[in-house]
Amino acid sequence: MQRTAGEFKFAHHYVTARKEDVDKIRGLGLGADDYMVKPFSPAELVARVRSHIKIHERLLETKEEGRTNELKIGELKILPRERQVFLSDKEVLLSNKEFELLLFLAQNPNIAFSKETLFDRIWGMDSAGATDTITVHINRLRQKLEKDSDVARRIETVWGVGYRFKINGTAERI
Repeated sequence: MQRTAGEFKFAHHYVTARKEDVDKIRGLGLGADDYMVKPFSPAELVARVRSHIKIHERLLETKEEGRTNELKIGELKILPRERQVFLSDKEVLLSNKEFELLLFLAQNPNIAFSKETLFDRIWGMDSAGATDTITVHINRLRQKLEKDSDVARRIETVWGVGYRFKINGTAERI
């Protein structure tokens, strides 16, 4: 995404005067974690920062005492604290949002989530029609995880609903 005068990028957060839906969808689809259109209020900025902090804290939490942070599902291993994913003992490099999306789905197996819910949980804001970015991130995950694996097939499309991470049995925390 080319930046114009008055457009700033902080990590994967965009602040821009471009306010058309196509610009927002393109920015989010290219990996932006958030997208704010100028002018914006300081209260909105604070609310978005708090939302991102909550997402980060949620991903770092260990839900039960005595458990390690490793999640193993077949040949897939997810290390939330280290933010690493391994498939058949080979590391798979994921973007921040791809990792958060995979982790969320894997931690909530066999539950179908709408695109709107996934957008809210991962991006921390109302989708406002920007759910195409979920489809883009799911497709990227499938591509990165499909090498000699059933993991990509585990991310199922539930037509008319959204997506789920399908497993037989339970995910194993070790």
